[in-house]
Amino acid sequence: MTRFTRAFPAAVSVCLAAGVLHAARPHYGGTLRIETTNAGAMRHVNALAYETLVTIGPDGGLRPTLATSWDADARARRWTFRLRRGATLHDGSTLQPAQVVAALQAVHGDWQIAPQPDAISIDPGRDAPDFPWELADASNAIVIHPAAGALVGSGPFRVERVDAGLITLRAHDDYWDSRPFLDAVEIRTTRAPADQLADVETGRADMVPIEPTDVRRMEQRQLRIEASRPVELFVLAFEAPFAGSANDAVRRTLAAAIDRAAIARVILQGRAEPSDALLPQWVSGYAPFVLGRVAEPLSRSAVAALPAERRTLALRVAASDPVALAIGQRIAVNARDAGFTMTVQAPSGLGPRFDIRMLRVPVRAAAPAEALADVMTGLGPRTLTLVGRATPPDAGASADAVLRIERALLERDVIVPVVHVPELHAVGARVHSWNGPAVLATGAWNLANIWLSTP
Repeated sequence: MTRFTRAFPAAVSVCLAAGVLHAARPHYGGTLRIETTNAGAMRHVNALAYETLVTIGPDGGLRPTLATSWDADARARRWTFRLRRGATLHDGSTLQPAQVVAALQAVHGDWQIAPQPDAISIDPGRDAPDFPWELADASNAIVIHPAAGALVGSGPFRVERVDAGLITLRAHDDYWDSRPFLDAVEIRTTRAPADQLADVETGRADMVPIEPTDVRRMEQRQLRIEASRPVELFVLAFEAPFAGSANDAVRRTLAAAIDRAAIARVILQGRAEPSDALLPQWVSGYAPFVLGRVAEPLSRSAVAALPAERRTLALRVAASDPVALAIGQRIAVNARDAGFTMTVQAPSGLGPRFDIRMLRVPVRAAAPAEALADVMTGLGPRTLTLVGRATPPDAGASADAVLRIERALLERDVIVPVVHVPELHAVGARVHSWNGPAVLATGAWNLANIWLSTP
């Protein structure tokens, strides 16, 4: 199978050089070289090997994958997903409805799932108007467990080898959406971030993850930047005693003093979205909201009149995260402008007492309820205990219910969102995209779309 389903225009200007035409035309072959960290590698690998019924496309909307269409009853409780016919698995067999049922039932034992000819029906036991968004989550990938041997999927690449520091993927020749252009993908996980940047700059790697603070350097070297939608949250979490009611005005004042727009524009080089919310808007679906505080922030003179111990703050950031450190240093400037004294700590081991932590929380799920539950997990039990009344939303909860819980989490300013950031990758000169980006809205790699030019 080939990806060329439409002919190139019949009339091509005779002055167009043959070499230019050849250079612009996709072709098959080659090995894409990716360098990343161990933490992120398998998440991306699994998404390339094991597909969900629906996925989230480059525009942030739902896209048919192993399911070609779906509908529900009037209550959005019983759903029917029509399966793609002839989807070939990595072992050469054809995906069957019973296998899809077994894969989902292994993850969701409380769902009522039944096979139909060329379809499956699912009753999650609740009204679920956003149910297809739930199924787009990677935890709902269709993974086949054969009686013996390796796990089997239907994705554009199959896992060939997993060694220490090196994962090798091989193109799935019979992929339902046509064979990928690439023959193989090599993913190395042992290179330090600084070495990864140097490797993509010098052509020893084709694609590496970067931070927003690296963007200008990569662009100066004429490397392409591929970005997801915002999928991570930088957020401040106050510790006791500053999380108590006696310091409500202190928290409120610091939250109002943070210049989020400048952090996103200057520190993060325009590759971030300032936010007062825990969920990025593309996930939540509701417009940016205002908490409606009943009291104004303290004036600078009122801050100066506070006892020294209430206007002296220590902010703890992870020593391994230079982006968090840069954001923290800018917040310290904002705090000083408001009358506080703030120090930023980044100890590699045990450090002195601190009053605020900066957390970097992933937002992986696409459905609002599941995304907020994930964020609450990332905030941790200690922070949620200080907030109080922090119960995660039920799966499939409505946008209104999610909004109420988010407002409750934020109303006392114990948790202070700062910015949302995307996943970013620098891509080398020989890497080209046939149709769509190399990185999808969720941060997943769209490598079936990639082809490599030759020298």
